[in-house]
Amino acid sequence: MSITQMKQWIEDALWSWKNCIGARLNLDDNIDRLMFFEELSSGFIQMTDEWIMSQPGFDPYNLSGRDPYYSYIMKNR
Repeated sequence: MSITQMKQWIEDALWSWKNCIGARLNLDDNIDRLMFFEELSSGFIQMTDEWIMSQPGFDPYNLSGRDPYYSYIMKNR
């Protein structure tokens, strides 16, 4: 990637972030503010779940906190 392409990419990224943040912080009423924080918390929960599921030893059969016997039976079906 050349210097000019890198400079253009950085300028485009900054422009995009500026528009994204500006549109989100130009909140007209309380519903917009609440929706903004709901989206932030939803994204955080999704990222946390993806991180937990990518850890070694994660048991995909025990998603709702069931006992290990249930996981053993489901894994061996």
